[in-house]
Amino acid sequence: MTLIATEARIELRERYALSGILLYVLSAAFIVFSIWKELPPKEWGLTFWVIFLFCSLMAVLKTFGRESEGRYFYFYTLYHPLELFLAKAIYNLGLLFFIFLILWGTLTLMAGNQIIRFSWFLITGGLASLGLAFLLTLITSIAIKTQQSASLTSILALPLMIPLLLNMLRLTAYATGITPDDNPWNEFSMLSGIISLVVGLSLWLFPYLWRS
Repeated sequence: MTLIATEARIELRERYALSGILLYVLSAAFIVFSIWKELPPKEWGLTFWVIFLFCSLMAVLKTFGRESEGRYFYFYTLYHPLELFLAKAIYNLGLLFFIFLILWGTLTLMAGNQIIRFSWFLITGGLASLGLAFLLTLITSIAIKTQQSASLTSILALPLMIPLLLNMLRLTAYATGITPDDNPWNEFSMLSGIISLVVGLSLWLFPYLWRS
């Protein structure tokens, strides 16, 4: 909890990062509104998740870039590597779910709300936030070792996010009612399996990255 609180204090101290994300959400939603007064359900889901993925990249990009290298050596003497990773991943999970809710509300105001199964869309948003939080936290821990961490994070993250995106779109299609499938459990199970794999690999690999 101490590490999570530290992450929150740093985020609040560097308000420009969160403000930039919110500005990006508003700008993207306004552009969508200027083109379509009301998005059809299929385009609504695709637009929502594309904006959300890029917002997620912006939000998590500085996860391991906030502290100096000396502070990480200090953390090394205090915490187990998994404690540090879990604190950052859990904080990013909360941040991404907050962005999910803000984007949902903003896009609803700007381009209408096409969701008819709210509980399923909330579940999809929670799973998406969980999977992206762990995936992007791991990727930023790899990219911070280089001089081009922002570029490397984008290059590594975008291909790995495609399986998550495909399943999120299918579950969103069910939430908007554009699919005749009344049993979305197959997609839910597949998305849960992918996220479980991401979480497991992250927890297994990070201690090795921490020591390198």
